[in-house]
Amino acid sequence: MMKSSAKRAPPLRAPARPARASAAAARSDELDEVFGVVARYFGLLSEPTRLKILHAVCQDERSVSAIVAATGATQTNVSRHLSLMLQAGVVSRRRDGSTVYYRVADPDFVEICRSVCIRIAGRIDDQKPLRKDLLQFAAQH
Repeated sequence: MMKSSAKRAPPLRAPARPARASAAAARSDELDEVFGVVARYFGLLSEPTRLKILHAVCQDERSVSAIVAATGATQTNVSRHLSLMLQAGVVSRRRDGSTVYYRVADPDFVEICRSVCIRIAGRIDDQKPLRKDLLQFAAQH
């Protein structure tokens, strides 16, 4: 067999990533984390019962039984939502004997919710009662 006099090409490798691309990838990873947290935060607004609970506690702290009465939901359902909201830091709680009270812990969350309600109410036809209810809600808080 004859040996080839041609030199072998070096193995193919991915080109080195420029420093700028590495920095952009790192920023993208950081943004992905931030966007994930923001999505979970806004996800709390995706359930009407949680909005009703927020409305119930936005001025004063309330007991679980008062929140149940204000929302019309079952105690089990209210407790489940309060637990999620507590874990997210939106509400806080205190115990007085056997009664548990909840209040808003994150006023920014209430403000975001209020802003969205006002914006949506502004888009609803004046003839519809929902607009009046939403604007009244926003004015109270």
